[in-house]
Amino acid sequence: MVKYIIAKYIRLSVEDAKTDSLSVENQRRILDRYIEEMNIPNVEVLEFVDNGHSGMNFERPAMQKLLELVQLGHVNAIVVKDFSRFGRNMIENGYYIERVFPLHRVRFISVSNGFDAAEHEGSTGGLDVAFEFLIHEQYSRDLSQKIKSAKRARALRGESISKNCAFGFKKVDGRLEIDEPAAETVRLIFELYRDGRSLSEISDRLHKDKRPTPGEHKKCATHPTYLWNASHISSRLRDEQYIGTYVAGKTTCVEIGSGKTVKIDESEWIRIPDHHPAIVDKAVFEAVQGKLNLKCKPPRKRKPRARQQLNSSKNTFEDEIICSVNDFPQYLKHQVGDEVLIKQIESTKRTLYERFVLAEIGADEFRTENAALDADLNRIYS
Repeated sequence: MVKYIIAKYIRLSVEDAKTDSLSVENQRRILDRYIEEMNIPNVEVLEFVDNGHSGMNFERPAMQKLLELVQLGHVNAIVVKDFSRFGRNMIENGYYIERVFPLHRVRFISVSNGFDAAEHEGSTGGLDVAFEFLIHEQYSRDLSQKIKSAKRARALRGESISKNCAFGFKKVDGRLEIDEPAAETVRLIFELYRDGRSLSEISDRLHKDKRPTPGEHKKCATHPTYLWNASHISSRLRDEQYIGTYVAGKTTCVEIGSGKTVKIDESEWIRIPDHHPAIVDKAVFEAVQGKLNLKCKPPRKRKPRARQQLNSSKNTFEDEIICSVNDFPQYLKHQVGDEVLIKQIESTKRTLYERFVLAEIGADEFRTENAALDADLNRIYS
């Protein structure tokens, strides 16, 4: 007898965690009881859990795995506690429930809403359910806006300090304090640049002195490489936090519920002078800014290799390089082209996967093209 496969999907966002009725355990209990009452013979139950993910988009790990199985025809039914657990975006919810799932013969069930797609012939259940979608979406947008406003208010008071604070500082009881081993490296970088050393020379000096990079220092790497590059150094040289200025509001979300951010114009950043202890003297910092403004030029446009023309997406990696590629230390120059190519291949893989999820291409075509891209990546890494 062929197995009937039921996928129970559970989602809990950060804000939902404050409500006991929406806990992972409670959702699991409700779904298990409902599936048991369905009394379907020879059933196999799969569980997918996204903990701490927004419902305003479908870019969630467990959701992506579930949709992949749907595309492959390995799921007969999906059961959720309510529509908001599946998603809070009205248009996307309706798209999957009315078009994608019926196309793949998947039965969608929302327990608390009393909705079973088997009873509605591919629709989302009429006006009542449509209003339910709209209410969940509006609630999520209002909540996101309130959280965004609260974060900005804290930033204006200088109270919004990330755990991932600037290299050279550490967060202690909600305040920024100097992390002396890292601060010593920061001071050396400023002094060397003020004295006329190039970014390449500073990179080589830090490598020679075996000074851990920001990432290696943060993770307390047991086998650090000490491989500094131009972006590591130039970002430190321009950071006002080293003279005690609090800086926030550099980016904002593209849209509510999206993880994508865009940069804010520097004139709109939040700045609070003398907010915390300074690592670098203001006179040294200003002297370094003067040298940077004179020396740094826009990145040179290099002719892309044939393999780099996988797509027409903007080369964000080159935009991050403040000065020309000649400022890279000798041991890093050969890596620049590969980094660009890797980012373009990964972007192409994401686009390919989106086409697969939307049923624009079949599973065989997806596997073939994905394998070719993986082969390209393996050649680069080897």
